[in-house]
Amino acid sequence: MTFSALNSRLGASRETLSQTLDDLCTNGVVARPPVRRGTYSLTEAGKLVGETCGGAVDVVLRTETLQVALKKWPMLVLTAAGRGGRRYGELAEMLPGVTPRALAGALKDLEGAELVTRTITPGAGRAPAYELTDRGQLMFPALDALVSACDDAMEALNRAEPEAHAPK
Repeated sequence: MTFSALNSRLGASRETLSQTLDDLCTNGVVARPPVRRGTYSLTEAGKLVGETCGGAVDVVLRTETLQVALKKWPMLVLTAAGRGGRRYGELAEMLPGVTPRALAGALKDLEGAELVTRTITPGAGRAPAYELTDRGQLMFPALDALVSACDDAMEALNRAEPEAHAPK
């Protein structure tokens, strides 16, 4: 699909789409077109990931959370919360590369979309804890499958060409 067709179909900003495509190409899941205005295509690793994307896209559309899903961190934070991360520090540990500001923003986005709830635990610690709402739990299986497929594809790429596809 061309950049223009992807941009029209996804509704993401040109900058966001460009950065995302660059990251996907760098990580070996999308092949860059050989000529300007050419067609982007999935690599073999991308095809493995692509098989699970349909479920994630369907659940995002069903729950009307596209604006949150298009941001960089919220869906990964939701997946980490679904995998057992309840406290801010636990979530940060589960998400290498997330900055404190990005994590805080993602949690606010997820709260605003009613995908997680934030509660203050009683007692001396009185730290916030995060939990998936019913709506968040509806999204979790598809997102978890997608994250697992991405992890598997990256492992396969790294075994095949360790330095060529190492995440930056």
